[in-house]
Amino acid sequence: MWIKKAEITSFGKWRQQTFLFEAKNQLVYGLNEAGKSTLYQFIQAILFGFPAKRKKGQDYTPNDGSGFGGRLLIVHPTYGAVTVERYKAKNKGKAQVLLEDGQRGEEDLLEKILYPLNQQLFRQVFTFQQEQLQQLDALSEENLHEALISLGLSGSNELFEQRIRLKNNYEGIYRPRGRKQPLNQALVSYQSLQQKIKEKEAQEAGFQQLVRQADNEKRQVAQQAAQNRKLQERQLVLEQQRMNWSGYAEYLELQKMDLHQSATEAEQAELQSFYQEYQQLMKEQEKLHTALQQHSGNQESARYYFYLENEARIQQLLAEKVAITRMLDEEQRIAIKLAQTATSPTNWQQNPPRPFADEAALQKLFAPLQTQQKELEEQKIRLGLVKEQRDQAEASLNAYEQKHPELFNSKKNSPWLFIAAGVGLIAAFFLPAPLRYILIVAAALCGIGGALKQNKPADKDTWQEKLGQLDVYEGQVAEMTEKTVKNQQKVQRLFDQIQSELRQRNLSNAENEFAAIQDNQRAQNYLAQLQASKELQERQSVLRQNLMQQEQRFEFLSEWLPLQEKNLSEKFETLEQFAKEMEQIRFAQTYQENTVLQQRIHETQKQQQQLLDRYQALLEQFRLAYPSEIPAFLQHETEVRQKQMRLKELSESVAPLFEQETTLAEIEAALRSLQQENQTGEQQLHQLQEQEQRSRLQIQQMQSDGTLDSLYQQASQQRALVEKLMTDYAVAKLENQLLQDIATELSEQQLPELLKQATSYFQLLTNNAHSRLDFSEGLLTVDQLSLYNLSTGTKDQVMMAFRFAYLALQQKHPLCPVIIDDGWLHYDHQRKYQFAKLLQQFSEKYQVICLSSDQEMVSYYQELHQPVWELKGVQR
Repeated sequence: MWIKKAEITSFGKWRQQTFLFEAKNQLVYGLNEAGKSTLYQFIQAILFGFPAKRKKGQDYTPNDGSGFGGRLLIVHPTYGAVTVERYKAKNKGKAQVLLEDGQRGEEDLLEKILYPLNQQLFRQVFTFQQEQLQQLDALSEENLHEALISLGLSGSNELFEQRIRLKNNYEGIYRPRGRKQPLNQALVSYQSLQQKIKEKEAQEAGFQQLVRQADNEKRQVAQQAAQNRKLQERQLVLEQQRMNWSGYAEYLELQKMDLHQSATEAEQAELQSFYQEYQQLMKEQEKLHTALQQHSGNQESARYYFYLENEARIQQLLAEKVAITRMLDEEQRIAIKLAQTATSPTNWQQNPPRPFADEAALQKLFAPLQTQQKELEEQKIRLGLVKEQRDQAEASLNAYEQKHPELFNSKKNSPWLFIAAGVGLIAAFFLPAPLRYILIVAAALCGIGGALKQNKPADKDTWQEKLGQLDVYEGQVAEMTEKTVKNQQKVQRLFDQIQSELRQRNLSNAENEFAAIQDNQRAQNYLAQLQASKELQERQSVLRQNLMQQEQRFEFLSEWLPLQEKNLSEKFETLEQFAKEMEQIRFAQTYQENTVLQQRIHETQKQQQQLLDRYQALLEQFRLAYPSEIPAFLQHETEVRQKQMRLKELSESVAPLFEQETTLAEIEAALRSLQQENQTGEQQLHQLQEQEQRSRLQIQQMQSDGTLDSLYQQASQQRALVEKLMTDYAVAKLENQLLQDIATELSEQQLPELLKQATSYFQLLTNNAHSRLDFSEGLLTVDQLSLYNLSTGTKDQVMMAFRFAYLALQQKHPLCPVIIDDGWLHYDHQRKYQFAKLLQQFSEKYQVICLSSDQEMVSYYQELHQPVWELKGVQR
């Protein structure tokens, strides 16, 4: 990026001024107070914002009220020509950005264009001032490492300041021997809380044992629930096996059969083609025989005449025997399947069920009921515990009242002994000395006896406390009884809603989720069987209609053949026998044929024999003696293929339900056993859940005073605080270490290249008076001499060489022009000339703007043919 033009509206001493800059090297000359620094401050303000007003700093705000600000035209390698405009009184001092494609933006777009350049990087890397050349006057290898990272990567000391901040951060959180750090104090508090918890738990006898017992009971509940679930899943599997038993029996039967096909589909087609061709030749012979019979005039019998007249119909019937036989077999199989279909409940026959789509829908339906039932069970257990405490308190109160009957029957003791003591004392005053003392002693004894005879009063506070405790328990019992009744009503209401939903779906009333799942499974299977049965019945009806039509085709034979009381198969056998007899008659009459017909018959027979010889190998392959066996063979192959398809269907639908071969009796016996185990498991689960709930409630009551619970809560909060502080400590320490590692690694990678580049620039600045920069025991040396032995100007040249070397490492991506403000105060004329040559060379990659009041530097620039222009306050 380089600066092309600066348009100052009003800034410091400048008003309505425009400055054009070259893309490479240039010297801006001006005497003191000519406005060089003002121009530099304007560039900085337009790029990064106006400086805040300070009492001791210079203020560039115009006094005449003109527009404070201006424009800056920069050329960016990515965005092209960019115009940045900033006025103090406009848009709250924020920048307005205009790109050459017309796009506009504000401060965020400017930051995006300049990134990663910022104001600190601009000041400390791309501007050269004399005081900066004194910052690294003692250049050790360690300092160069740090300077390389600071100036070469971030352009400031931000990396090291961040490391210092992170170190202060984690040391402010924790120190191994610290006392005031938050983590140290949190650890002490946490240890103190742990000690108090241990003491409190030790005071509560059996608390930990009860906690362990509750945890153990929880594990037992989980194990029993898992075991019950497995039993239920096994029972569902058995239910499905029982409902699909007919299909499984058919599967077993098919497995035992030899379902290997003798002929491929191509061979079957070839056999079919051969049989059709053979039949055509047979029909041709029959026609010739018929013609021969008619020609000879030999009419042996009326049956034969009838056969000749209806031969075509008879042969057509016989040709359709295979298809009709298949229909008979299919009708028989359908009848067997329908007979094997399990009987369905009567109510489903009238009103089919509407089962749930899956088990998850049923679980969702029962979930509120199960939650409420669990809450009711817990309420009942709490009520039982409170009743036990109420009974104990009542028993304690009754025992106390029996021990202290004076609470209700306070009898007044007879005061005679006190009266006798009083009378004795009074009489003692009237009697002589020996009797007086005896009477005084007797009165004292009477008084002591009366006092001892008085009943010791009962402690009414204890009695009142026991009464109050009993009242509290009675109140809790009444309150919890009311809650239990309400919960029972909620449970009953939810149960009724479930039963209503089940009745609407025409499902049986189920007491629990598992029974509902079983009934839903039966309903789904019933609907599937109903659909399958419906399809089978429709197919059976079609088959029966077709078979009835086929039977009607035999009516024209009833006068000539005994077909009454016979089924289709028997009718076909009778018809085949009749056809054979008639063929025998035809063969017997072949001797009466005339020569032409006999010759044609002979040719037909010859063709038939040739056809037979051609396919003889195929017939022998399948062990077929006669062509007439082909239809039966093809029928058998077709049935085998159908059985194979049926076996495949059953293997996919039914066989996976039966992992091992079994029987229906074994399935039903296992079902009965599993149902009993399920009932026992549910009872055990209920008992375990009740015991666990009882233990948990006892734990809650032991913690009811709130002390231990409060300590637990405080410990949990303190532990969370410790964990958070430890996380913050670890993160800060890790970030500090990472920054240190990054600094070391990157500086070690770039230091040799930096030293090489700095040596090259140093040789140029010194006109090869010095040739080598190196390190000796971690300190920078110049031609093996210590840096402290050099003059001030040479030290400045060393620092300048390193500053330019830093920039050279990033010359492929120059972020900003290099601006130098009289950075050669300690240079003589030779060093100034060499410095001007360095700027000429360096400006090949960077734009260099040199601000100076040094007339000698102007002459060097002119000698090197570099641009020079003077600040005179005129518009350029």
